[in-house]
Amino acid sequence: MVINVIVPVLIILGAGYLFGKYVKVDYSPISKFSMIVLSPALIFSFLIRSNLSPSSIFQVVVVILVFTIMIAAVTVFVMKITDNKEIINPALLSTVFPNTGNFGLPILLFAYGEEAFSIGVIIVVVNFVLMYSLGVYFASLEGESWAKGIRNILKLPTTYATLLAVLVLTLQIPVPDFIYDPIKLMGDAMVPVVLLILGIQLSRTNIQSESMSMKGRYSINIAFITGIRLIGGPVITLGILALFTVEPLTAKVLILQNAMPTAVLMTMIAEEYKAQSSLVANATFINTIASVISITALLYLLETYL
Repeated sequence: MVINVIVPVLIILGAGYLFGKYVKVDYSPISKFSMIVLSPALIFSFLIRSNLSPSSIFQVVVVILVFTIMIAAVTVFVMKITDNKEIINPALLSTVFPNTGNFGLPILLFAYGEEAFSIGVIIVVVNFVLMYSLGVYFASLEGESWAKGIRNILKLPTTYATLLAVLVLTLQIPVPDFIYDPIKLMGDAMVPVVLLILGIQLSRTNIQSESMSMKGRYSINIAFITGIRLIGGPVITLGILALFTVEPLTAKVLILQNAMPTAVLMTMIAEEYKAQSSLVANATFINTIASVISITALLYLLETYL
């Protein structure tokens, strides 16, 4: 089963990487189109016909919020005891926010199907809000005001797609097929498109010479960050889930989503706020490559023990 999950993701990711490496075009319009059109369509279509109960959704949100607090605390603790206080903020950007959208959703779809995908969409929405608020706050500690993060949340079409879906569910408004079908069709296109975009983004990531040499304290810092993100993420989630009664599928989704590599968006936020963006970019690139191994192993473990 794992081969059927990882290989399709790598093929699409690789196609995007090769395209970005050898075809010098601006991919930002495609990325913007994905964010403005495809992403809201996906979120709305999956939420309004999701079988998740309000209590299940609330439980997922609570787990994600607790996870965010705990992994942030672990990151600060590790950076302090290793005498790396000067990189706490970029380390937080690299460890706290997993790539639940571009990378996580396709893996969930291939691994566990549409029900797991629906749970994953909830996690993506929560993480979008956290990245544009808490993430911008972490970055702004190096420079500007974090109020821009709040404005970014209000500008996101995904915010309004989520609110509209909640309204439709709460008021039990029927959505006819001639409206739902085209919205879902657009949403379905997001899965391959975001993987292609992620591949292109990785091909354009500027890796600094110090990370390429992998020598000295810089490479050790990258190793700490990668370990917290890829190993600490699922371990912390398992600890949190021990406190809740969660269905096996929901547990698998939460563990997998929190085991994803760093969200590429954090590199852009770090660059905008001058929060040591080269460290965030290097950590993101390296833990994304390393995650192929860690997620493959995690899928085997989840299939065997959960």
